[in-house]
Amino acid sequence: MLQLSLKTIRKIKIIFNVTLISIVVFQLARSAYFLIPDDWLFFWTSDAVENLLFALSAYVLYYYGLKLKGIWKKIGLAIALMIPLVLLAGLKDYRIHDVVVFEQSFEYFTSFLGHALLYYLLTYFFNRLEFFSRYQQLEDELSQAKAQLLRNQLHPHFLFNAFNSLYSLSLKNHPDTSEYILKLSSMMRYLTDETHHNKIQLRKELDFIQKYIAIEEIRFGKDARIKLSIDDSLDHEKWIEPFLLIVLVENAFKHGFYTNSKGAFVNIAVTIEHNELQFTVENSVFKKQHFQESNREGKGLENLKQRLALLYPKSSSLEVINNEEVYTAKLKVTLT
Repeated sequence: MLQLSLKTIRKIKIIFNVTLISIVVFQLARSAYFLIPDDWLFFWTSDAVENLLFALSAYVLYYYGLKLKGIWKKIGLAIALMIPLVLLAGLKDYRIHDVVVFEQSFEYFTSFLGHALLYYLLTYFFNRLEFFSRYQQLEDELSQAKAQLLRNQLHPHFLFNAFNSLYSLSLKNHPDTSEYILKLSSMMRYLTDETHHNKIQLRKELDFIQKYIAIEEIRFGKDARIKLSIDDSLDHEKWIEPFLLIVLVENAFKHGFYTNSKGAFVNIAVTIEHNELQFTVENSVFKKQHFQESNREGKGLENLKQRLALLYPKSSSLEVINNEEVYTAKLKVTLT
């Protein structure tokens, strides 16, 4: 949503008030010049006088009535503002019918109340633009805070899996354990230095994914069927919410490589078309033993769905296809 600066809002308020007052005063002066010499009664019941009363009622109610404390003071002010409208309604009825008819005067009075209310609503809206803007700003800040909270929830989850893999390598005295630690250190720097930003460049997120895959290749061996395909025409300078794509990658390795089967694979494809990023992750599916059963819709995917609904409510989609052999997750996000 478009955010207006406080300086712009003040200018809008000044322009509105000056314009409204100028129109009312000009209309009143014009009517007085042409009508008072010939028909003073017609002048006092003209549209110019009516608009003057409506505007005065609106300004008095807004700038003075809202500050009153106590219900009786407010009621008294409301009655005081309605008295001129009642008198004007009777005078207008007399001018038109040469007699005051209650039903007709009451109809004029209710019409005047509607016009006065319209003036008040306009006055209230333009003079409270600052409040509405601050409310929207607070709403945006709250959304960012929620997104940051959801993002922070993923960090411990990711680190737990990473250190679990490191522990597994150390038990086997794997020769690449030191390299694993070095790459993990680089990834942790990304977590601490980049993910607190609202948006980062796409290349940084993809670089993080490449390092994650390199670690998994160390863990599962160079012969592991892991494929990352990035479209050559991809604009790496696009901006995206940090730590968004890695969720699907981590999920694929968690559920696609839980056995040592040679048929295990993870395929990742990254393309972009018309500013829409298409991130597709496929992984093999094997029949689990009873002790391996788990809910695929874990915290990671649920967290991702919440972040998409919060940050890309109308410009993202997540499709999950799960069959007996392949699990596919397709994420589409419109980038800026």
